[in-house]
Amino acid sequence: MVEGALEIYLQQQLGQTISQKDFAQALETAHSFKVPLAHILLDKGLVNEDILGKTVAAYLGVPFVSLKGKTISPDVLALIPEQTARQQHVVVFEKQGNVLSVAMLDPKNVETIEFLKKKTDGTITPFYTLESHLREALNQYKVSLRKEFESIIKENIEQTGHLERDLERAAKELPVIKALDTLLEYAIAEKASDIHIEGIEENVIIRFRIDGVLHDMITLSKELHPALVARVKILSNLKIDEHRLPQDGRFKFSMGDADIAFRVSVIPAFYGENIVMRLLPESERHKTLPELGFSGRNLQVIMNNLGKPHGLVLVTGPTGSGKATTLYSLLNIVNSPEIKICTVEDPIEYGMRRISQIQVNTKTGLTFAEGLRALLRHDPDVIMVGEIRDTETANIAIHSALTGHLVLSTLHTNDAISAIPRFIDLGVESFLVATTVNVIIAQRLVRTICASCKQTITPKPELLAEIAQNVGIDVNELSAHPFYAGAGCSECHHTGYSGRMGIYEVFEIDDDARALITKQVSTAQLAEHAQQKGMSTMMHDGFAKAIAGQTTLDEVYRVARE
Repeated sequence: MVEGALEIYLQQQLGQTISQKDFAQALETAHSFKVPLAHILLDKGLVNEDILGKTVAAYLGVPFVSLKGKTISPDVLALIPEQTARQQHVVVFEKQGNVLSVAMLDPKNVETIEFLKKKTDGTITPFYTLESHLREALNQYKVSLRKEFESIIKENIEQTGHLERDLERAAKELPVIKALDTLLEYAIAEKASDIHIEGIEENVIIRFRIDGVLHDMITLSKELHPALVARVKILSNLKIDEHRLPQDGRFKFSMGDADIAFRVSVIPAFYGENIVMRLLPESERHKTLPELGFSGRNLQVIMNNLGKPHGLVLVTGPTGSGKATTLYSLLNIVNSPEIKICTVEDPIEYGMRRISQIQVNTKTGLTFAEGLRALLRHDPDVIMVGEIRDTETANIAIHSALTGHLVLSTLHTNDAISAIPRFIDLGVESFLVATTVNVIIAQRLVRTICASCKQTITPKPELLAEIAQNVGIDVNELSAHPFYAGAGCSECHHTGYSGRMGIYEVFEIDDDARALITKQVSTAQLAEHAQQKGMSTMMHDGFAKAIAGQTTLDEVYRVARE
């Protein structure tokens, strides 16, 4: 593709969707970061994926195919070997007779099309698809091998019983290396967020956290535990002979063209050391706010406040509610060549283009407060503080917002309104909170319904009554809506769910709210004011997403009930 000509075409075709100012800034960012314009348009949420895909496809003169959530038959996938598909950036998604429908990043590449003709002995119909869609489709090669993974892992790891008892040497032998690599591939294919390796009395249990829920995946012999732990320690540059103290590390793993960072925590336990590995995909772009689940008023309020030159934007919620993901998406929106962005994080989960990121290290005295003080001397326009935990960090963040910086951070509170008294509890004067805080986002994660087994259901009357009371709607009106759930299938481990999205409440601090905060009114009064001004609660947002068929009433009630 000729990028310059495509950029001109996109500007012409998307002129009614994207303002000239936003397009010019996106173009400057793309040239400065040396990445395709399409990536920046998606990163900043300026255009819908399908609209962009169809526009690029029209420029190329081929049809567009969305592979997002599309399940491809293993027989069709197998027409092109995985290695070839990854090298050529293609995937066969449909076969009719001798005609193969092939999704490509560059459907005008004649050499690739001729190569595929010879490889498959078929007629090739090229389609354009987006890079993120292609990556999701390519991961189905591993999913189709799901049943083989357990036997591969056991076959290789059982050979460690014949290795010498020297743990370091055993951990570097092929059986252990291959077993762990296969385990990591298995986790990536299953879209796990965490891998748990836990020793119990008789054996070792491998568990994956998928869509926020832990699943037992594999049980191994107790004798294999030390070699497996030693292998993880070697990869993470940890001390192999340290078994009494917790250790934290990190390593990278590549599967095809996907790079995954693994954040590792090792702790001593009664039956041997336990390991938790968090998967952090590095090659995936950060999701846009609509992809995370923001819409309507919530989305508009956030975008308006990100455009302000100073003030504090807070994201609140318990551990594991997706706060860091939201922060990175917000940073992605404001990230451009003319803005200096600095962050202080614990830990740094994702590296970002042209952003100065500081890793907290309490052993050397580099706390959030110290890191925040240091980065203020680097003349930032935007500051991100991973978490406000103490009075010192809270005061520095507040004063940074007062002195012309846009500050993004997180707090551990149950809802948006509770962030205000939490700041005051940390010793910040109420008038300073009122002056600096622009918007507070509270969030939880709900599982989304599996597209492969989605069906219409009739919820239990008692659940409808409970939710009607929480939402403030007549139960008869509520029961008139259609609701959905997943029946359970092999694609979703028979859970009925696949993937997660956020449910939110967004509290915008207007002049009336500032006056109430300064007077230190109760949270109930603040909540009443916010809802009068249009704020919807997390329960309301979840209810809307259940009606839209994105999640279930049971899931919303489980996550958002008070």
